[in-house]
Amino acid sequence: MARLLSQAVSRSATQWLLHGWRVAVLCATITHERKHPALALLILVPLNHLLFNLTATLGRSATQWGSPSNTRPWPLRVARVLGVYLLATGALVWWYGSFSALAADVRAFSATWEWWVLVFTMVGLTVLYRPLMAALHHLVGVTGLKDSRLWSALGLAVAVWVWCDGVFAAIYQQLSLLCQRPAGPLCHPEGTFSQSLVRFVDAAYFSTITLSTAGYGDIVPVSDLAKVLVSVEIIVGFGLLGFLLSRVAGFATSSHHVELPGSAPSTPLPDQDGEDRPSH
Repeated sequence: MARLLSQAVSRSATQWLLHGWRVAVLCATITHERKHPALALLILVPLNHLLFNLTATLGRSATQWGSPSNTRPWPLRVARVLGVYLLATGALVWWYGSFSALAADVRAFSATWEWWVLVFTMVGLTVLYRPLMAALHHLVGVTGLKDSRLWSALGLAVAVWVWCDGVFAAIYQQLSLLCQRPAGPLCHPEGTFSQSLVRFVDAAYFSTITLSTAGYGDIVPVSDLAKVLVSVEIIVGFGLLGFLLSRVAGFATSSHHVELPGSAPSTPLPDQDGEDRPSH
């Protein structure tokens, strides 16, 4: 009995020490990234949530967690958590150049009010992040987003969109290369586009903003042929995007039926020919 109590106390102490280490890593990171705090907070809030859950697994038994990693011996789980914390601490020390520089910077910045504002903001966002992630996890489960077939269909739709984008980019590039020579019947004296698209990167950029109908206006067609091609791509973009999204949405609706909470389950009703049909 005394041995089990001692083991529980040592595990609890280890867990609290790791939580203190986590707070120290977060405070040092805030100090290092204080010149752009918004980006730091947006990254640190989910990182804090991840480290907290990882450390919390040390205080839970295998019966409380269904994860296979929690069935491993406790020393192995501690070693895994320590490895993550050592990696994060090593990255911070590497950014600063030395541990003494890190400690001095944290001591200096913690004496200012900006440091405390950032710390309390991170704490508040972390409190809000937990129910948000729980709701998101539930939404992913009830909407069928875990179905690999849905993501396969979406990936295929993206591939078709990218292929169409690349085809028009290659056409724009070839047209720009053709009109580099003395003006021909397909070229405009002032050029095909307001900016040369002889580089495929430039042509792909213009094709992407055209196919997505973003139209920043930094590159515009000049010749009649270029205007026709751009018009065709815009029409293709609208039709292709609508068709692909409707196919993916139709697949999601047909592959996963969701019952609303509190609604009555579907019951079959007799059809005219005597067969049952579902009612909603």
